[in-house]
Amino acid sequence: MKNVPTESFRTSTPDGRGALNYAIRKPKGVIGVICPWNAPFLLMTWKLGPALACGNSVVVKPSEETPLTAALLGEVMNAVGMPKGVYNVVNGFGPESAGEFLTAHPLVDAITFTGETRTGTAIMKAAAEGLRDVSFELGGKNAGIVFADCDFDAAVDGIFRSAFMNTGQVCLGTERVYVERPLFERFRDALKARAESVRYGRPEDHDSNYGPLISQEHRDKVLRYYRRAVEEGATVVTGGGVPEVPAELQDGTWVQPTIWTGLPDDASVVNEEIFGPCCHLRPFDSEDEVVRLANDTGYGLSTTIWTRDLARAHLMAERIEVGITWINSWFVRDLRTPFGGSKQSGIGREGGVHSLEFYTETRNVCVKL
Repeated sequence: MKNVPTESFRTSTPDGRGALNYAIRKPKGVIGVICPWNAPFLLMTWKLGPALACGNSVVVKPSEETPLTAALLGEVMNAVGMPKGVYNVVNGFGPESAGEFLTAHPLVDAITFTGETRTGTAIMKAAAEGLRDVSFELGGKNAGIVFADCDFDAAVDGIFRSAFMNTGQVCLGTERVYVERPLFERFRDALKARAESVRYGRPEDHDSNYGPLISQEHRDKVLRYYRRAVEEGATVVTGGGVPEVPAELQDGTWVQPTIWTGLPDDASVVNEEIFGPCCHLRPFDSEDEVVRLANDTGYGLSTTIWTRDLARAHLMAERIEVGITWINSWFVRDLRTPFGGSKQSGIGREGGVHSLEFYTETRNVCVKL
């Protein structure tokens, strides 16, 4: 907070002597931090860092799927002498458990959450009691847009990463890909080849580049969408099921990276967040058409646009209704920049001074001269 100025004003008064108004920032108090399982340490610490730096204490509720990183950080906090009660961890589930208790507790002054939109809605209802502040980064059905003048190899690599990195379990991932028609078939075939070249394996196997899903429950959900895509008329370009893996990997929750074409724009697989390693490819013919398609969703988290025409890239970025637009890249992050989603993908922004605005209360002091 030492490096971020606040505003001040010299104010006229009837007696001619004036007044001086200036702002100060104070910590909000106790911040409830609710983290997801897909990047548990990253998505916890980029909230904890600014919250603690602004002078707050925190109560962290990690996902029940990944509780250990928050506990290990607690051991580090104790080892380095963090005062008791500044960093706190509660474990449990959401509804009728630790999550609901934390979000409804009147002594929690603000809540920050990353996760699915349905859970964010429940947290917002709980936070309404007491009018507590919320900062949400929620679900997405993100679009990738590939123009025919793109750097082809870079675009294939970028869309491959955005669709399949972390086995598709990335909120910023790309599940809808729109490719300009002259490039469509070539791009489809190249992305198919990349998807079919993944190497399944454990994290400690450095020759592998593709892991399992988080749980059997999540794999069942993803496979339901794989079946539904076929029921809704998809052409399966590649994948669509469970891969054959060596015996030592067969207990893992594996699914194939999957690419579809041919679905109608109103298909559930095109409109609902799957959170798995899959994407639907669709050709487009004009900028206006692809803007309409990209914006035809209740979500608005991120998009990635691939083109050598930077004038078009800038104009397209203004028209796509998302919180984050990447041009000729994906997942390049500068923690000073505003991070968050629009529409049903979130409320508020994190990063840089935007985190400062959420984790502090700005107060005005008026001094009569």
